[in-house]
This record gives sequence, structure tokens and C-alpha cells, in this order.
Amino acid sequence: MGPREVMRSQRPAVVAAPLALLLALLVATVGCGVVSRPDAAGWDQQAERALTDAASQVATARLALENAAAGRTWSPYTTVLVADAEEAAGTAEEDLARLQVPAARERAAATALDLLHRAVELVGEARAHAVDGVYDDRALLEQLDVLARELEQAAP
Repeated sequence: MGPREVMRSQRPAVVAAPLALLLALLVATVGCGVVSRPDAAGWDQQAERALTDAASQVATARLALENAAAGRTWSPYTTVLVADAEEAAGTAEEDLARLQVPAARERAAATALDLLHRAVELVGEARAHAVDGVYDDRALLEQLDVLARELEQAAP
């Protein structure tokens, strides 16, 4: 068997491996889009968890900026901490958005999802400030405080 024959015999394996990987990724991705259909009590639990998680992440971002402004933390640590808070707030929003809202909770869902969206945006703004080394923006710190309270109060 010559070198060309060896190369031809290996081609199907080389093509099959990427196709198998693509198929596995496709199956995993399809499973992620499934919407859960909880009853009203189940939805309330999920909403409470999402809102309290987001409130915690908003408070974390605020505390990180405040500590950085006071010189108690390093810049890279602050940036990572706020970026992690942004990601976690986004996860809370996505998790609640995937749920099928019971008819009795449509208004509460709109309010909760709006608050969660605002949390992601505001923590994203805090991350941008951390990246730029701007830690003492009083208006941003106040907005983070207000939003954290709104998130806590909105939890069913």
C-alpha cells in the first residue's frame, strides 16, 4: 500500500469526527431552548430566585466599585468581580425568560423581566466603569442601590 492509498483510507475518519462533534453540539443546543411550564406557585419560586439573585449581583457590583474607589481592591480583581456579576445577572434573566408564564402571572412576569433586564444593563455599565478605572461615579452607585431595593421588593 502506497502513501496515497493510506491517506485515502484515513479521510473518512477525518470527516466523520467533525460531523459527530457537530451532531453532538446540535443535540445539546436543541435541549437548551426547551421552555418549562410551571404552575403559578412554581413560577413564583423561580421569579423570586431570579430577582433575589439579580439583587445580589447588583449589590456585588456596587460594593466592588465602592471598595475599588476606597483603594481596598486591585483594578483587575474589581473588573473580574463586576464582570462575573454581570454574567450571573444575565443568567438569572435568561432562566426566568425561558419559563412559560402562567396566565395569572403575566403582569408580574413583565415587571420581573423588566427589572432583570435593567439589572443586566446597569451591572454592564458598572463593568464598563470598572474597565475604565472609574469607581466613584456617585450617580451610578445610587442607581445600583435603588435597583437592588426594587429587585428585592419585587420578589413575590
